[in-house]
Amino acid sequence: MTANTTPDNPEFQQLSRAVAAVEELHQRIQNNTRRHENHLQLCRVQKLLKGRKTKVLAAGRWYIREGWLKVVPTKGADAKPKMFFLFSDMLLQAKPCSALHPTDSDKFSGQHAYPLRECAVEKVFGNTKGKGGLLSLTFPKAKLLLMSSNQEDFNDWYQSLTSAVRKLQPRSTVVLQREDLNQQPLGSAPDGHNLPSSSSHANRKRNMVNNEPGELAQRAAVEWESSAPKRIKEATTEHSSEVSTSSCVIL
Repeated sequence: MTANTTPDNPEFQQLSRAVAAVEELHQRIQNNTRRHENHLQLCRVQKLLKGRKTKVLAAGRWYIREGWLKVVPTKGADAKPKMFFLFSDMLLQAKPCSALHPTDSDKFSGQHAYPLRECAVEKVFGNTKGKGGLLSLTFPKAKLLLMSSNQEDFNDWYQSLTSAVRKLQPRSTVVLQREDLNQQPLGSAPDGHNLPSSSSHANRKRNMVNNEPGELAQRAAVEWESSAPKRIKEATTEHSSEVSTSSCVIL
């Protein structure tokens, strides 16, 4: 109706507001549906894990995908299949429980939770015409080599991992910018922040000339030379404390 109504029509404004209200309501329903489905996925994965040590339910966490991948060891041993659950902020590695377990035979035991914030994803080999490929995931304290023999599954894992890591990169960029801003006081100190202004320096020089030119001028020069390194040292100490408090530790 809005498309077939001219703007000069008295009912055009009311129709436009009605369309905007319906679109907003539709978007709100879609967002609530996505959040509900994501919550169900997180609860499902949590029930698949044995015990309560591994916490999957967390605010702001989104489920992406899951599947089997072979972990290639660095020492030349045989590659072992592991179950991986990919979320928006971490990659969870798990192994199946023993089939002889009376209650947890169909569950998994969480082994490692790798944060994606500082993860580097690299495709070692694998193309669209091959049979699978090898992925390299580098973390601050670990490195994973994951292999898949299914080309479609391999491509989907690569795209999902790179997309999840890319969405977390802007937060790391903000931290780097804060560290750069904390370094500015050292560079801006010689511009006049800790040094006396020209007017105050001229007044001090005029007072020294009027009182005792020789002795006072020599004493003021000695005091200025001894206090300047102290002020620079204090500025350096304050800067080092600010940098130490802004460091981020990722568990």
